[in-house]
Order: sequence, then C-alpha cells, then structure tokens
Amino acid sequence: MKTLPILLDDEEAIRYYQETESISDAEKAYVVRLLSLEGYQNKRIRDVLGIEKVYAVTHLKRAGLALSDDELTLWLNNPKKITLGHVRAAAKLPQPKRETLLRDILAKKISVHECELIAKGQSEEKDVDVKRYAEDMENQLGRPINIRYNPAKCSGSVTLQFFGLDDLDDVSESLGYKVQE
Repeated sequence: MKTLPILLDDEEAIRYYQETESISDAEKAYVVRLLSLEGYQNKRIRDVLGIEKVYAVTHLKRAGLALSDDELTLWLNNPKKITLGHVRAAAKLPQPKRETLLRDILAKKISVHECELIAKGQSEEKDVDVKRYAEDMENQLGRPINIRYNPAKCSGSVTLQFFGLDDLDDVSESLGYKVQE
C-alpha cells in the first residue's frame, strides 16, 4: 500500500513534485494543498510546478484542501477507480459523506456523472423514471419517443417520430393543432 510522503515545507514539496516520475493526481493534490497552505497563489503554484492549465491547479487545490490524508491515500491507492473527476464531485460533500462516497466509488464502480449527481443531492433514479416514462409513452402511442430532462433546470424536451405527412397530421391533431385549409 502506498502512502503520502511526509513533506515538511514548500521547497521539499516542489522538489518531490519535480523529481517523482509518474506522479499521481492524488500526490499532485497533496503537493498543491501544501503550497496553498504555505500561502502560494494559483499562478505561483503553476509557475513553480510547471502546470500550464489554470483550471488544473484549481481542481487539484479543491481536491487537496477538501480531502483528508486518509481520503487522499485511498485515492492514491486506487488511481484507476477514483479519478480527479470523482474527487472534484466528492469534495463538495462534508467529511463523513465524502468518505462513504469514495468507498462506494470503489465498491460499486460509480461513474463520475453519478458521483456529481450524488454530490448535488440528486440521483440516477430520476433519469430512470424519465426513461420509464418515455417507454410507457412509446407503448401507448405506438411510436418512438425520446425525452431529454435536465434536473438542474427542471426542464427538458420530448421528441416523437412520425412516419409520413399523414402521420404528422395525425400527431398534430392529437396534440390539439388544427390544420388551417
């Protein structure tokens, strides 16, 4: 089992980052956390670590500052199962829920999308309900139906297919549209 290094100051953290081959995202977040706690701003962190993308430091900083050492170690030992995307979503949760979610990611193979929904207090169940609703509509109407739902905005769209212009007239009429002659 891997463990996080013991880094005593910013110089040691920078050296560790630069000298470690194949440094993991968990280790990067750990180093960025230490530099942030030492007072480094994002631009300075990017400069000393050689990170080009602004958002990369932002994500690593959010993960590093939110996660405990135990959670970072869990991530460090499971880099293929727990990704930075998972951690970014989980970092929004309070500690007990965050650790439970990280362990669930390992046990249940939760996707990043599902993890984001859980962190927002939503779940995939709503998507399943919408799919079931679309299937019921298809069965009753006898035509392919697609429902797109955005839970964040509580809105969406319904798309139904028609087969020929006469069928379009029938669909329009059943929706209450009266064709003008």
